[in-house]
Order: sequence, then structure tokens, then C-alpha cells
Amino acid sequence: KKEIPSWVKNNAEWWADEQIPDSDFIYGIEYLIQNDVIVVPSTDVELEPSPTVPSWFKINAGLWTSGQIDDETFVNGLQYLIQIGLIQV
Repeated sequence: KKEIPSWVKNNAEWWADEQIPDSDFIYGIEYLIQNDVIVVPSTDVELEPSPTVPSWFKINAGLWTSGQIDDETFVNGLQYLIQIGLIQV
């Protein structure tokens, strides 16, 4: 199992605290997945992409940055965002 680099948590924390916009966070996550920095299991994508990040995921990102949820739980959320077409990989 590959660990997510700690600096990714900084980006997630800035995003959870509204210091960077959704688009910047999503673009960064897409780049990290495409370059195997974050490994997300293969996921089927729905036909109609979702236009917005679910509010629960931003809450999870904040919990992840403070160590209240683990990397696997965070990656499960990323997998869902891929599934709904919000993250393109």
C-alpha cells in the first residue's frame, strides 16, 4: 500500500478551510492520481458528471488532515469523486 505524501494534506487543509477553490484542489488531485502519487483503485465513471464537490468530501478532507480518518478512507472518497466524473483520470 502506497502512502499519500504529507504535503498533500496541506493542500487538502487549505481547501477544507476555503483558502483554495474547488477547481485548484480537483486539478491537483487529478495530477497526483495521473502520476501515481496517489493510487486509487480502478473505478467506473457515471455517464453524467457531477458539477460540484459533495460537501461531505470537504468535511472528510478536513478530518483526514487532522488525522481523524485514515488514507484509505480519504482515497475511498477520491474514488467516489472519480466515479461521479468530478475527477478525471
